[in-house]
Amino acid sequence: MEVLLVLVHVALIWILAVATPGANVLLTINTALQYSRTLAMFSAFGVSAAILLWAFLGGSGLVILLATFPQLFSVMKVVGGSYLLYLGLRQIYQTRKTQKLGDLPQGQHMISPSNRKVFITAFITSILNPKTGFFVVSLFSVAMPNSMSGELSISMILAIMLTMSAITLCWHAFLATAFSHQSAKRVYARISGVMDYITGGLFTVFGIKVMASS
Repeated sequence: MEVLLVLVHVALIWILAVATPGANVLLTINTALQYSRTLAMFSAFGVSAAILLWAFLGGSGLVILLATFPQLFSVMKVVGGSYLLYLGLRQIYQTRKTQKLGDLPQGQHMISPSNRKVFITAFITSILNPKTGFFVVSLFSVAMPNSMSGELSISMILAIMLTMSAITLCWHAFLATAFSHQSAKRVYARISGVMDYITGGLFTVFGIKVMASS
């Protein structure tokens, strides 16, 4: 019963957290709009894999390490924020370049990235986001009861890891499905230039906020 209560507690908090708009959500939506549902699903897999790793690190006591050596968290913020900033500036640059070259000739389509590249980009975006990581490991440390035995504790760690990763995958799979729908793509096609600038700007803002956060 105690295990079930802990998992319900974690699930409720994580559902709210994972639905909050952020770099991970933006990446999956942008992939679904620009390319295909399949590629967006690989973005979902990448984010979920990163959350699984963060949860493992949380169960391994990373939160204690970060509390003991706050310099590590500062390094994480700089690295993670810089990567988000890079994604934002690259998006803006590519949008400007596309608009200068004009529309693609009829019958020629935008070259899609590989499944592997989309997965890796989503994974790196999530694993280098220190706020996501710190929230995961903090939730993990709060959720784990101190009275559990070693064997039960390992089972609980695995259960929490799988719960958080599964919720993340379900939410991002929903985003991949919803925003890859033809109606969403038709709207995006009409305002793609503006949307691409907004996407790049949001990634840039996320990066600056991560690096500037206390």
